[in-house]
Amino acid sequence: MSATVLIVANDKEVTANLATSFNKKEFSILTAHSGRQALAQAKARLPDAIVLDTTSPRLSVKRLVRSLHRGANPIMILLAQNVNRVEGGSNGALVLPKTTTPKKLSQRVRTALDNRPPREIKTSTLTLNMERRRVTRGSRSHKLTPKEFELLKLFIEHAGTIVTRKTLMQEIWDTDYLGDTRTLDVHMRWLREKIEDDPNKPKLLVTVRGEGYRLESK
Repeated sequence: MSATVLIVANDKEVTANLATSFNKKEFSILTAHSGRQALAQAKARLPDAIVLDTTSPRLSVKRLVRSLHRGANPIMILLAQNVNRVEGGSNGALVLPKTTTPKKLSQRVRTALDNRPPREIKTSTLTLNMERRRVTRGSRSHKLTPKEFELLKLFIEHAGTIVTRKTLMQEIWDTDYLGDTRTLDVHMRWLREKIEDDPNKPKLLVTVRGEGYRLESK
């Protein structure tokens, strides 16, 4: 089965040049020329890897990398003029020189895909399938909406610790505004309906009054 790679750069010649290096039998290539296009493609197609030209103007790279990482944990490869300057804010991405040849880039993508970790993350009671955006608890399995998926992924990654409402609004909705968190409340309700025995009396995803929420790890 071919892997899907999303190439992001403002310049269409750049994306076209990089795309030609990927064998069509091994890779399915998507392109985006703005942050908005990149996020839409990532949400709709769940690429296995994302190649981002950090030298592209009009791209808020740090914010875009953070937003793209919320998907099904794609492998992120950043092409940078100065590798050292980007690495600090790369959020675990592989940073390569902008001068990397297209052929070498495709080889690095293939190596990264071959060595990627299993595409499921777990707690003692939940299994989150990163490709299908499905959560399984015992014999029950549910498809998650994009926001439910992002929320549960964040909770599983921080299982056993408190995640504040401020953090959730920043990470999931890209806002520091806490004047109206009804959207968060609604999504928490929907998520609990899919993972709790009784969403009215949650025992797995509990509220920590005055602080936030905690996903029990045992």
